[in-house]
Amino acid sequence: MNNIYLSIVAASRNDNHGNNLDERTNLFIKSLAENCEKYKISSELILVEWNQIPNTKTLSDRLNLISNEYLESKIISVNKDHHLKLPNSNRLQFFQMIAKNVGIRRASGKFILATNIDVIINQKLYEFISQKKLEEKKIYRCDRHCIEYDYSGNIEDNYLDQFTNFIDKKYYSLDTKTKIRYYVYSNVFRHIKTFLESIFRKKEKSLIERIKLKNFISILKKIIFYFRNYKVFQKKLFTNACGDFTLLDKNSWNALKGYCELPIYSWHLDSLLLWEARFKNYDFHDFNGDYYIYHMNHLKSGVISEKTKLFENLDNNKIPYLTNDEFLDIAMKLSKNPNYLKTNEFWGLHNQNLN
Repeated sequence: MNNIYLSIVAASRNDNHGNNLDERTNLFIKSLAENCEKYKISSELILVEWNQIPNTKTLSDRLNLISNEYLESKIISVNKDHHLKLPNSNRLQFFQMIAKNVGIRRASGKFILATNIDVIINQKLYEFISQKKLEEKKIYRCDRHCIEYDYSGNIEDNYLDQFTNFIDKKYYSLDTKTKIRYYVYSNVFRHIKTFLESIFRKKEKSLIERIKLKNFISILKKIIFYFRNYKVFQKKLFTNACGDFTLLDKNSWNALKGYCELPIYSWHLDSLLLWEARFKNYDFHDFNGDYYIYHMNHLKSGVISEKTKLFENLDNNKIPYLTNDEFLDIAMKLSKNPNYLKTNEFWGLHNQNLN
């Protein structure tokens, strides 16, 4: 297929992680195939199979990898040998952002959408993309509707909308049943609040004992960082659930060298790309509430309370990830040197011969 306009990149593995893996992925592919054809968007799907387990059914064997006149679907496999070369590979079986970089580096489209296998794109987004008015050096973001999908195969918007139970928006996540808003934990004031609560709510120790000099200095640095970059923070970045939908032209993905390739759990790594882009003066287009994606919940993936269990599990298994404080510390370093995280010219296993 020539003159590909849109490359869709996602990553997975063949160990049946999560639940309903095959069903979710097949619906993801089905939606892409039907809508790329419907809206006449010349596209390719690159699905990266990371850390392929030998003697187990591959994704090619298990999935309905649909291709048609407007969508070419293919799988790029990264075997276990490549995985084992990375630090922490004995504790973490899937380096999601490095896997996505593999696909981004090998994509042919003028624009590249980094997304996930449990996502269905709303019709309005397809219609917008089909107009071919996407701009270079501009990052496109949208809301995410988490749905308790019944896997009926019906992927019409009107049908999917009725299953929405959680909406991840720019500033907060909304529980559609209780109407409770959970504000995004990514600004300095939330960190200051947490710090103050840790001091004044713990009455079993004296005030002096409760104030840790290290924490106080850390908070002070973040306050200074905030006011020095006030204009940057004035317009908040849309980082909430950004790993499920980040759309950018190919040249810019290459200039940014993809996601940072820290060999850790992927928490915050998708957000760091946006902060890096902000400090490099990229523009952002945040779609309004009419344009969104559907996220097919698995287990309790769309429930805020489950995040606590996630981090407990990571800590118990000694799987490294970026804490909120570490994330802000890196953001501070990016403000001084936007290339702080990007030193590898061979990002995305560019120097490796993959099939």
